[in-house]
Amino acid sequence: MERPKLIINEREIEIPPIKARLWRTIMQFDAEEKDIFKPDTIEKYCEIIALAFGVTTEEVLDNLELPDVLPKYFDVYRAVVKMLSEKTPKKNKEAEIAVQV
Repeated sequence: MERPKLIINEREIEIPPIKARLWRTIMQFDAEEKDIFKPDTIEKYCEIIALAFGVTTEEVLDNLELPDVLPKYFDVYRAVVKMLSEKTPKKNKEAEIAVQV
């Protein structure tokens, strides 16, 4: 699996191995997103991206262009889901396809 990359201050960073805490943070955000004050949603996306890449939220906010925030968040989301199931045996092709979505 190719890992997502992020450019911060002209330095390309590859997402490190995902820790369980990131899964919890993403799932909690996903559940609470509808209740977050709308102007704060971009900052929350950037906060999760920062956590995933081991950088600060400010670095992400200052270096990631606005149209790239959601695609990068979903890159992180897909990587987390894929890494979660990476070492489990594949039961069927449907499970594999669901991870790619």
